[in-house]
Amino acid sequence: MKNNVIKDRYTLGLFLVAAILVCLVRFNGNQIFVQQEPYDAKYFNVYVNFFRGETIVVPIRPISNWRLLLPLVASFLPFSAATSLNLVNLFCVIGTLLIIRKTFSDLQISTQNQWFALGLYIFSFPTFYYSCISYVDPGSIFFLAIGIYSVLKNNGLLLTFAMVFGLLAKETIVLLIPFAFTYAVLNRNWKQAILVILLFGLYFLEYHAIKLYAPLSANENQFKSWQISNQAAWNNLARWHTGASFILSFGLIGFLVFYQLFHSKKLILTNTLAIASLTGILSTFALYAYSYITTVADGRIIWHAYFFFLLLIFDPKLMGPPTKLWTSKQQ
Repeated sequence: MKNNVIKDRYTLGLFLVAAILVCLVRFNGNQIFVQQEPYDAKYFNVYVNFFRGETIVVPIRPISNWRLLLPLVASFLPFSAATSLNLVNLFCVIGTLLIIRKTFSDLQISTQNQWFALGLYIFSFPTFYYSCISYVDPGSIFFLAIGIYSVLKNNGLLLTFAMVFGLLAKETIVLLIPFAFTYAVLNRNWKQAILVILLFGLYFLEYHAIKLYAPLSANENQFKSWQISNQAAWNNLARWHTGASFILSFGLIGFLVFYQLFHSKKLILTNTLAIASLTGILSTFALYAYSYITTVADGRIIWHAYFFFLLLIFDPKLMGPPTKLWTSKQQ
């Protein structure tokens, strides 16, 4: 037993080191392998300097200014703005992996499948491409992971924490709401369902407060909302990066989801966690579709669905062909 614990900790350490190495390839938006500078990186980096009280050369602009938590935390680190922000991002990636591992362990998913799930997450296009380029999506995904775990553990305080601070990271934390509500209702957990409704209301109050009071340069106007635009849809259709990032982000993990849906569809319809995970996936794709017709769409949104993907693929109650392919025995 003790040897197994030591072996598991050693293996987990190796996976976390692998995650760090994958993220370091593009650390600070490194363009050695990818000759495309992250466009919004300068706005988040300058936000770090703003919180440090330094003179800023790039304006604090709408939308970027809403996502203040990670730049604020990064401002306390003694490195350059980009390095500080991306160290926080790296921490969020590692934290997300640890939460996935803890969740899978609590769900009694086999050790083999836990490692396979972490491998799918680590060796993926979004982890390589988006983790450490001075964007804030790793923070949003980290709080989304905390929220998913809190729902499964029926921990209302932790769920509230995830929603409140997740919105300070990025507004995409809203993807937690449909998953949490579906899971609560299907399990007839009315107390949790009511809490989710209240948190949805709190989300909008906090969202509008952030829009009104978040720092903003004097020459910038408050952004009201994304408008549906034929031009935005056309730009995304014509932009090769949009299609490529979607396909690469969907990747192997998306293929395994479809495989599971095809082979375990009857079991999924009787499984509350599977239905809730599928709700989270569909909500993420709905958000992606909305971004496609309003702004610039890329694989970062699909990345938010990865925890939902993994829950659906490896749920031990399904035991469909995808799981049997790589597991000899559930533990």
